[in-house]
Amino acid sequence: MPETVKALARGVAIIAVSLLAAVFLTYAIQQYSIRILDERFKWANEIVAIIWVCLLFFWGPLLVRKWLTRGAEFVSAMLLAGVFLVFLLQIFSRYVLQMPFGWTLELCLILWVWIVFFGCAFVVRQRDQVTFDVLYFAVPKPVRWVFGILACVAIVLAFAWAFVPTWDYIDWMKMRKTATVRNPLDNAKIPLRTVFSVLAIFMIAVIFRFIHRTIEIIRQGPNEDLIEQETAELLAEEGARS
Repeated sequence: MPETVKALARGVAIIAVSLLAAVFLTYAIQQYSIRILDERFKWANEIVAIIWVCLLFFWGPLLVRKWLTRGAEFVSAMLLAGVFLVFLLQIFSRYVLQMPFGWTLELCLILWVWIVFFGCAFVVRQRDQVTFDVLYFAVPKPVRWVFGILACVAIVLAFAWAFVPTWDYIDWMKMRKTATVRNPLDNAKIPLRTVFSVLAIFMIAVIFRFIHRTIEIIRQGPNEDLIEQETAELLAEEGARS
């Protein structure tokens, strides 16, 4: 029982600290925007929520991370199913009803944008990414360690530097709206700020993903070649048999 209470208290503490960190980072982004761009970066509750979810996704309690991972996979699956159904509806309206729906094409494009960026942010694993690692695996492990850290830090700095101007442009897009797609609740056209907000989610997730990756490299070392992994597994199996 004490261990369960300790684990619960540790999880609550992590959630609370991550929320405070999200608020602090959002305030830092606001100050960065004021000083660097000489424009006022509006306080956005959405940014706090995105940063908080990313913190919990990578460093939250194990149970919360599992829930968030399953939730991200479910959202991606629903988006893909939505694209498929809307595409079928487009074919049906065009060739069967002879009266094509104009909103289906734009909705497919919107859903596809969300699938790509949301999936890359939370669903696609690091080892599933396309990488050019011929030089990386040709050098000794100490050099790989340096390469890995430099690459992760470069990606974090590049995305962090580009985030504020990108968010300013996304926020400006609220003045423009979709051409044919409407909100089913109030029948109003959807602001493009809402459509392209997934890009901000993607950028924040990439920043935290590669911060997490940098910590992993420091603690566990660089990635191993798949051939090296298979060789090590075969040697371990032979050693266990003998």
